[in-house]
Amino acid sequence: MSFPRYRDIAEQLLAAMARGDYPPGSRLPSVRQLAASCAVNSLTALQAYRWLEQQQRVEARERSGFYAIQPGERQREPVPPSPPAPPGTWVQVDDHVANLLSLSGSSIATQLHMAECDDSLYPSAELSRRLQHKLAHDASLIGAHLPNAVRHALYGGLQHLADEWQMSLPADQLTMTNGCTEAIQLALRSLTRPGDVVAVETPVYFGLLQTIESLGLRVLEIPCTPSEGISLEALAFALRQGPPVRCLVAVANFQNPTGSLMPDDSKRRLVEMMRRHDIPIIEDDVFGDLYFGSDHPKPLKAWDRDGGIIYCSSFTKSFAPTLRLGWFSGGRYHRRMERLKVSNSFATSSLLQATIADCLNSGLYDRQAARLRQHLREQARRMQSAVLEAFPLDTRIVAPQGGMLMWVECPETVDTLALLQRALQASISFAPGMVFSAEPHFRRHLRLSVGYPWTDRQADAIRTLGELAKGAQRASLL
Repeated sequence: MSFPRYRDIAEQLLAAMARGDYPPGSRLPSVRQLAASCAVNSLTALQAYRWLEQQQRVEARERSGFYAIQPGERQREPVPPSPPAPPGTWVQVDDHVANLLSLSGSSIATQLHMAECDDSLYPSAELSRRLQHKLAHDASLIGAHLPNAVRHALYGGLQHLADEWQMSLPADQLTMTNGCTEAIQLALRSLTRPGDVVAVETPVYFGLLQTIESLGLRVLEIPCTPSEGISLEALAFALRQGPPVRCLVAVANFQNPTGSLMPDDSKRRLVEMMRRHDIPIIEDDVFGDLYFGSDHPKPLKAWDRDGGIIYCSSFTKSFAPTLRLGWFSGGRYHRRMERLKVSNSFATSSLLQATIADCLNSGLYDRQAARLRQHLREQARRMQSAVLEAFPLDTRIVAPQGGMLMWVECPETVDTLALLQRALQASISFAPGMVFSAEPHFRRHLRLSVGYPWTDRQADAIRTLGELAKGAQRASLL
């Protein structure tokens, strides 16, 4: 059987490994050395190594080269970033975020840059019908005060969800907000003063960086990986060696942008660590109900024993994006947050709260969340397969276990901000990695939304992005 030249070279390397010339852990010839010894160009030599990577016989180590490994030893996972560098950084969100947000109102044909789902995946017609019914039968809902009966029904529905998610939330520690962003902003305002340091995962959702910037806070970025979530070792180091940290903002379930799901043991250890240091946690669980497994993963709040965790969530991602209805349970900080809520926005729409209460208690919310999970699971599977097929061979990715996002690490030579400019010319958008940090990191990464039905146009867009990434890689070798 005749193989392409790069396969011939790869087979020669496999034979050399079998002879013991390159035992597991040993460094292989550089791309330049391999190209010279085989009388081929550097791209062909690189293709040989990338094919061996796919077979899990070699691994690439950043700034070090390629190494032989045992079969099955390597996982195609993004390389974890470096430990944090104290002290805290003043946040300055630049124009790239504003430019990215402006794409949502543009004529871009395939928009993959926002953490959102297609409107067709939400029960918009049924929700509209229920809103109209509520308004027609109870005009008092347009007033500023929520009727007690509605409050009891709503909080009862939330407590039922919390019980299913294995956490206990007292009714007197539940407050509705205008989206999860308001809940997190209230939590930060209740815990910090301008100049304080807030620990966050990195990469981190750019919207959180904008909120931190608006409050005059500094940020301390703690590395996060798609398979494990926030690095407990890096966090422990930062708490020992860095500036005093006032609080931690964490997304334990399907973090934005990495999609990481922290293992339960890591969640428990994180909560215990922060309790020992007497540092509160602000937990953002907005993606928690979009799990692909059999059960809702436990929130950090499930391990809270002293009220030190402020739990924030919303119905924006899982049920009704246009309602912008969120909520929080503030633990020992709840009363302070409630007072700030009054000064911030006074109240949240009684009509929206009554409608959500009806959806929770009628089973509509549960049915919708289950339907959306099924769609996202299938779309993530197709997206992952398409990315791995279309992008350069050394692209790294971890299959998301929930949420609506996919974090992709391109080869080191691919600048995803420049890649975005070329993609926009093809009417395709995505979120470049550098917007997810206050530092100039993640320039080779990108975030894709899996929230849209998989169509031929989506498949074509991923193939186009892959070709553009390959073109950037080839250009770097010239």
